[in-house]
Amino acid sequence: MKLLSPRERRFLENRLRSLYGVEACFNALILIKCGRRRIRAATKETMELASRLRGVQQLGLYVMKISDGDISLSVEGSQLLDGEIKDNVIELDEEQVEKWMKAIPIKTEKTYRGRYVVGKFNHLYLGSARVSRNGLLYPQIPKWRRIP
Repeated sequence: MKLLSPRERRFLENRLRSLYGVEACFNALILIKCGRRRIRAATKETMELASRLRGVQQLGLYVMKISDGDISLSVEGSQLLDGEIKDNVIELDEEQVEKWMKAIPIKTEKTYRGRYVVGKFNHLYLGSARVSRNGLLYPQIPKWRRIP
């Protein structure tokens, strides 16, 4: 676990702005780099408490993963940015939401900028999906969270 440097945080904010149209992101939170290019968010108070405790393995909430400059938001990460995400959002209906939560690929006709889009049902954000060249969206839902 390592705090993001100001330079890394600026890069992340610029990528979020260009990919998702997010202007203000995670301002009240500190961002922590974990293994495998994952980013977690926590409050300053939590970080201070963890520094005084022994054996803390993980800290904060997993919010995103960075791969080749593209950002894949987790379910929690997309919900923390509620109302801020303006670009690369797909509105889903009930049938598509069920497929999304089962991690079944969803066909789309629209083209998107970047490799990831964020799914939205009413006012609920459902995390990211990888966009393929043939117009399929592959939801990035962890196995433990999928609906059987």
